[in-house]
Amino acid sequence: MGTIRKNRLSQAKQDRLAEHFVAGTTAICAAALIGVNSKTV
Repeated sequence: MGTIRKNRLSQAKQDRLAEHFVAGTTAICAAALIGVNSKTV
């Protein structure tokens, strides 16, 4: 996967977020599962 520029999330967290979005998980739920701020997502 390509990296997101100017991002403070680690590559692993970016990859996990992408997996959740592909699966149809909402941003708030994905943020809670990964442990990041929901506004970051």
